[in-house]
Formats: sequence, C-alpha cells, structure tokens
Amino acid sequence: MVRWGIGDFVWIYFAGIVASVVGASIGFAITGDTSGHIGALTTALSTLGQFGTWFFCIAYIARSKGHSLRDDFGLTVQLRDWWAPFAGLGLFLVGSVLILPLVNIANARQQVVDDLNTAGGAKLAVFAVVAALIAPVCEELLFRGLLLRALRRRMSPTAAVIVQALVFALAHPMLSPTLGDFAVVPALFLLGLVSGTVAVRKGDLSASIMMHIGFNLVTTLLSL
Repeated sequence: MVRWGIGDFVWIYFAGIVASVVGASIGFAITGDTSGHIGALTTALSTLGQFGTWFFCIAYIARSKGHSLRDDFGLTVQLRDWWAPFAGLGLFLVGSVLILPLVNIANARQQVVDDLNTAGGAKLAVFAVVAALIAPVCEELLFRGLLLRALRRRMSPTAAVIVQALVFALAHPMLSPTLGDFAVVPALFLLGLVSGTVAVRKGDLSASIMMHIGFNLVTTLLSL
C-alpha cells in the first residue's frame, strides 16, 4: 500500500528551498559574492542544493513509503520518446506568444533569463547544465511524479493535471517574485498542463522529462 502523498510534496518542496538558501549562504561566505554579483560556485551550491535535496528526498520517500522511483513516480527515460523535445520546443514558442503581451506590459523578463544573459564562463556552464538537464528531471519528478500521482488518488485525472500545473507555474515566481517571473506563469502552466496530460496517459515521466528539456533548451542555447 502506498503511504506517501501531498504532505510529502509540501515538505520536500520547502526542504529544497531551504537547502538552496543554505547553499547560497555557504557560497557567499566562501567567495565573498553579494546578492548583486553571484558567481559560479554560489550558483552551483544554491541550485544543486535545491534540486539535489528534491531528488534525494523523493528517493527516500520511494524507499521508505513505496517501492522505487520508477514504480512510484514513473522516473524513466526511453528513446521512443525522441519526439518529446521537439514538442517542448513547440510549447516554448506557443507559450512565448501567449505571454508576449504580459511581458511587454510588465516591461520585464524572467529573472533566470536575465541571469543567463549576463552570465559568462563557469557560471554560464552551471546555468546551462541545470536548466537543460538537472531542473527538467527534478521538477518532473517532483510535480508530475510525486504531486500529480498523489492528487490522482484524491480527484479525477483532469482535475489532478490542472491543479499540479497551476502549482508548478506559481512555484517559480514564489522563488523570484518579480514582474517578469509572474508574466511567464501562463507559459509554465501550459507546459505543466501538457506534460501532466502526457504523464497520465503514458504512466511514466519519460516524455515529460524530454519535453521539459526541449522547453528549457531554447533559452539556454540562445544565451550560449
């Protein structure tokens, strides 16, 4: 019997945020970075603290309250889902069109995009690896794996997909509450909606992860 649920999503999500803050604090202490000038090491400690905590906490939940990351949360990647990164690219383009009026009104961009555009050298490499690989795997595991499957035990598949997509979209500006980050919520909601629907239909996260990689890859390549 599965014993994990929405409560586990909540504590794991906030544990990752705390780990991110701790990682950044360590980076500041080691390097002397400031909030206005964050270097590669501080960025790596902060982002890896967040995503690493999410991954290992979910792995702990699977081991202690379920069976495995694959069985409980659908963590797998299959070559037959080669089409998914291209679908993610399409979602990025559609989402960009949807949010363009909001971005123009806000006269701002998402903070992570600005960070990518101003980064260089080692910091840019850290951003690229996180955005193009680590974040898609860990976020799909947390939102389309743990959260979506927990919600499906309490509501219809359609309602579960919508709720997790909304939580996923709103979780991003919570970490960086700027006008630019709130403006991209509709695009993130679209990604969460399509990715969640695919995850429900396929029963695993393979296509969802690759779709998310395709979605993030555009911004990363443009910055590079």
